[in-house]
This record gives sequence, C-alpha cells and structure tokens, in this order.
Amino acid sequence: MPLHPTPPRDLDELVEGFRQTVQAVIDLGHGCTPEQFAEPTSCPGWSVLDHVSHIAAVEHYLDGGDHPDVEVSGLEHVRHEFAAWMEQGVQARRGTSGPEVVAELETLLHNRLATLADPDLTLDTEVRAPMDSTMRLSSLLRLRLTDIWTHEQDIREALGRIGDLDTPAAATFVNALVRSFGQLMHAVPMADGQTVILESTGPVTARMGVRVSHDETGEVTYHSLFTGESESGMGEAVHSGEDPSTTISLSTEALTRRAAGRRTTGDTTYSVVGDEDLAVRVLDAITFTP
Repeated sequence: MPLHPTPPRDLDELVEGFRQTVQAVIDLGHGCTPEQFAEPTSCPGWSVLDHVSHIAAVEHYLDGGDHPDVEVSGLEHVRHEFAAWMEQGVQARRGTSGPEVVAELETLLHNRLATLADPDLTLDTEVRAPMDSTMRLSSLLRLRLTDIWTHEQDIREALGRIGDLDTPAAATFVNALVRSFGQLMHAVPMADGQTVILESTGPVTARMGVRVSHDETGEVTYHSLFTGESESGMGEAVHSGEDPSTTISLSTEALTRRAAGRRTTGDTTYSVVGDEDLAVRVLDAITFTP
C-alpha cells in the first residue's frame, strides 16, 4: 500500500503545503470566541490560543526575528531545553488577545511566503532553524508541515472541528512516521521471525512494517518492510503465512493523534489481527514528535 496522497516533494509543493496548514490555523482563529481561545487542548499546558502563539513565534524567528528571553522555569509541561525554547515564544504572547495573535500570524504568513518565493532558494539551501541552528530548506519545510499540522489538529480537536486529514501536511506527517517506524520499533522486544505491520486506513493511506530476526549470537535485526527494496521478499512471507505476524489498523486521525503523543494507546481506537499485547507495545512506542 503506497502512501496516498503522495506527500509534497518539490519546493513549490512544500511551500504550498506550508501555506495551506498555516492558513487553516488562521481561519480557525478567526472563528474563535474568547472562550474558545481559552479552551485547553491535548497538548499539556497549552490552550487553543497558545498553539496559535507557538506557530507565530516560530515563524517570526525563522523569518529573522529575535527570540524572546523570558522566564519559563517551573512550568510542569516544560521538561527539556527544546520545550523551554518553544515555550518562551508562547509565554511572550500570553496577555495578547486572540485576534491580535491571529493577525500577527496572518502577517507572518504573508512575509514567509514572500521570503520563500526567492528564486535563488533550492531544496538544499541552508536556512535558519530553531535554537540558533541551520538546516536544509527541504528538511525545515517538512518539519514545519509536520509541526504546524499537529497543532492545527490540536486546535481542531479542542474546538470539535475535525478536518484537514487528507492535506499535503497530513501526508507529510504520516510519511515522517513511515520513515521513523523501523527505528521506533527498536524499543519493542519481538521474537525471532515476528512481524508487525501498521496501517493507516485513511484518509491518508499507508502501510509500514518490520520483521525481526535473531542470529546465533542473539543479535537482533529489524528489517523494514514495504520499502520496495531487497527486504520486500520478507513482506511476501508475511502474507504467505510463513511467520507470525500482527497487523494493526487505525484511521489517520487515530494514528496521528497517537504518534503525536496526544492520545494514549488506551484511548486510541484500532483493530488488531494477531498478537494484541504486541499491538499495545507497538502503539506505545510510535510517538515521535518532540
């Protein structure tokens, strides 16, 4: 099952995906009452408005703005340096009204699109990235699509306005999980020959999997499946019944909420064919966002 819709690949597609998900946040913000801006979300410590503030703060910085040096120690949900850096941008905007932050983000989107329209930019151009770092523009845009779309979904969930589950940004998020899945499974003990397959049933459809092998010394190797490379034969073995397999199926909404750490495995709706205990361990291990 190839990933569908295909995530954006070239620069124009990535920029358009970025535009779409930021605009979706702006549109949601324009429809919020003060009470809705104050609604708590499944992202610990953040209200609906805090998500808008976070996106505005990061885009302000990426477009050359200063990062605010404000105190964020003592906040229970700030557990590492990267979280503290992100929290500072949010904290600097607490006390600013929802409409003002949405207007700031609207202006920032206009400015960012103008910056990203520079004809000298390529996918390989080194650009400013969070915490005084740099990265390739392609990597930054994929990171921003994944992050902003996650926060868009946080806002939608809090407002009861579920949607945008088939956009370029949604496909980028699912593709990031597909690419990370093999490494994430290293935290899941599995028996020799055991196979696990994780399926997103839609609106973004995708399949990812690993097969485990143990050599005579006990060393464990996790073979990624469905890559189209040499290990694809092991995927055929799964379907022929030659080894024990477990298949876990979830909707795109359920999968991405779990992978973003916004929903526990126990609160996630999924179906299993095979080892249900293994399925729980797999779903517990797939959170990959900071």
